[in-house]
Amino acid sequence: MFGLEVKCPGCQDANLKNGRTNFSKNKVLFPIFDVDGPPSWCMVKTMICCCCKQRYGANDGATLVQIPQYAALAYPVKTKYALANKNCHLGRSATDLLDMLMPTYGNGDLCSRLLCNAINRGYLRSVSSYYAYNGRRVNKHHEHIQKNGEYMRVFPPLGDGIRDLHDEASNSNNHPWGVSDFDRHTREIQDVGCTRLYAEDHTHEVTKNYYRRRQILVGAFALWDVAMETGEIATAVLVPSTKTKDLSHAAITLHQRPHFNPKAMYSDRWPIKVDYWEKVFGNKLEGRLGLFHFTQRLTKTMRK
Repeated sequence: MFGLEVKCPGCQDANLKNGRTNFSKNKVLFPIFDVDGPPSWCMVKTMICCCCKQRYGANDGATLVQIPQYAALAYPVKTKYALANKNCHLGRSATDLLDMLMPTYGNGDLCSRLLCNAINRGYLRSVSSYYAYNGRRVNKHHEHIQKNGEYMRVFPPLGDGIRDLHDEASNSNNHPWGVSDFDRHTREIQDVGCTRLYAEDHTHEVTKNYYRRRQILVGAFALWDVAMETGEIATAVLVPSTKTKDLSHAAITLHQRPHFNPKAMYSDRWPIKVDYWEKVFGNKLEGRLGLFHFTQRLTKTMRK
């Protein structure tokens, strides 16, 4: 479309040469699912490197990230979500929704239902328009094409597929700046410092974002996190138990940051393990029991 030369993502020595499209070879089209209507259908050209003989899709993220933005934006998919060896892609409005929902709720099933419901709504609009228009012109008209009948052969991914897709996209370096979202978020957390106070705690709700098989695989019993008075998170690590030995490495690493020098800490179990915290952060560190747990220890001793 734009007359651009694209370097081979593998060897970086030669330009890619145009091959055949998926339609000219197999008479199939590539779908892009979105949340605002039926899928878009694309003819995708295969591109071949004359040096290493590797084949790449013209809509692969590794290919799109090498061209200027005015050309890459012509393809309605973010480069990090334009994953290779997939039978479909998700459009920008769908992945914008994913980027907001998945980190907080991990609800891949909801996103999958939204994509399927968009196809249903698009079909109903098409049917009502078809019969309303043809009913005025002719007495007897042809039947409207059945939904999921003659042309529809692929469907949006299910909840597990949506979660895996988001994980792959989060670890993809196919950005103009060449850094994945995972690495960028990790460095943002590592940059959080402290000069006054912080609070440490275990939370179990986060582990529910892992479906059961993966939760057992990674041993995610809880998440140990450290929060600042500004609301920032300084560290967040999955731990197999709430024992101090399982969070010790993360705590020591946190203390080794040159800009992390707290004067006080809040904990849900103070003064338990006070010797450990003084050994890590020094004996000048003041410890306090969190206000919620302080009131709980009072109210639980009262008669009902």
